[in-house]
Amino acid sequence: MTKVSGNTELSGFRLFWSRFNERGVLLVLIGLCIILSIVTPNFRQVTNVINITRQIAEISIAAIGMTYVIIVAEIDLSIGSVYGLCAMIAGKMLGRNISIPLVIIMAIAVGAAIGLFNGAITTKLKVPAFIVTLSVLALARGAVMFLAEGYSLSVFPTSANPFFAIGGNIGRIPIQIFIMFVLLTIAGIILAKTTFGFKIYATGGNKVAAQLTGINTDRIKIYCFMICGATAAISGIISLAYLQSVHPSAGTGREMDVIAAVIVGGTYLYGGRGTILGTFIGAAIIGVVRNGMVLIGIPAYGQEAFIGFVILIAVILDTLLRREKQ
Repeated sequence: MTKVSGNTELSGFRLFWSRFNERGVLLVLIGLCIILSIVTPNFRQVTNVINITRQIAEISIAAIGMTYVIIVAEIDLSIGSVYGLCAMIAGKMLGRNISIPLVIIMAIAVGAAIGLFNGAITTKLKVPAFIVTLSVLALARGAVMFLAEGYSLSVFPTSANPFFAIGGNIGRIPIQIFIMFVLLTIAGIILAKTTFGFKIYATGGNKVAAQLTGINTDRIKIYCFMICGATAAISGIISLAYLQSVHPSAGTGREMDVIAAVIVGGTYLYGGRGTILGTFIGAAIIGVVRNGMVLIGIPAYGQEAFIGFVILIAVILDTLLRREKQ
C-alpha cells in the first residue's frame, strides 16, 4: 500500500510539473542561484538575500502593469520616468506636511493619469504605443528634473516618518515583500479568474474576434495602460520609502528591467499570452542576475549591456515560437 501511495504521489507531482507552464524559467532561476552561490559565497548571505528581495519587489510591482499591457499587444516605455516622477511628487508633498494617505493616493493617481493619456492617444488617435510612451518618457523625465531643480530630495519633516516605515522590516523581512505578494496575488486572480482578465487575453490574442464578441478593446487597452502607470507609481513610492530620498535620475533605465522581467517570464511580446507568476519569476531572474554581476564586479555598463542582450534573445525566441505556432 505504501508503494502504491508513493507512486501516486510521484505521478501527481509529474502531472503538476508537466502542466506548470513556468517550469522553464523556474529552472533557470534555480540554476542561476546555484551557480552564483558557488562562484561568490557572499551571494547566499542573509543580508544579500534581503537586498535581492528588495530589488525583486520593485521590479515585480512595476512589471504587473507591464504584463497587462504586453498581453494586449502594446508596450509602455515610459514607466521608468513615471516611477521617478511619482516618487518625486510624493517626496515634494511629504516635504510640505501633506497627510501620508493623500500623498500615496495622489502619486498613484498621477501614474494612472499618465497611463490614461498613453492609452487614449494610442487607441483613439492610432499612434503606435512605442512612439507615444517614448515621448512621455522624455516629458515625464523633464518634469522630474523641473521639480527636483537639479538636486536630490532627501530632507523631510518628522511627520514623514510613518511613510518611511513602509521601507522598513517586519523582523528581518522587508515590508515591501508583503506589499509585492499582495499585489501579485490580486493581479494574478484578476488576470486568471475574472471577466476583465478574459477580455485582456482576448484583446491581445485576436483583437478582431474580441470586437466581434462585443469587447471594447480600446477601453481594455486604456485600462491596462492605467494599471501600468499606477503600478509604476507604487514601485516609485516604495523606493522613496526605503531610500528616504529621491534623485532626479530615479527610475532611469527601469523600463529595461521591467520589460525584460515580463518577456523572460513567458509573456508573448505579440500579446495574448502571459501570467503574473511568470512575470514574478522573470523579475526574480533579473534581480538575481543584477545582484550577481555586482558581486562578481561587472561594471554598470556591462550590466546594462547584458540586460539588453537578454531582451534581444527573449524577443528572438518569442518571434520564432510565434512563427512555429502559426
